[in-house]
Amino acid sequence: MTQQQALDLVIRGGTVVDGSGAAAFAADVGIAGGRIVAVAALRQRAQRVLDARGLVVAPGFIDVHSHDDMALIRGPRLDFKVMQGVT
Repeated sequence: MTQQQALDLVIRGGTVVDGSGAAAFAADVGIAGGRIVAVAALRQRAQRVLDARGLVVAPGFIDVHSHDDMALIRGPRLDFKVMQGVT
């Protein structure tokens, strides 16, 4: 990512848990075009900034054990899962 790249969203100052098993770390997360493009101390401006100080920023979680077969048929978006962080 270049320093001049325009960002759509910056999630600023959160504690990042990246799912790799590494220790959590403080960082900003930059998003452009619907993709994470940077995880670092960012100085770029963005169209939208979320203050995540005191919060954890993590990738979506996978629900490996579920009994939601009928819920998928009733509402394929599974909003109740997405609201819990399951992707």
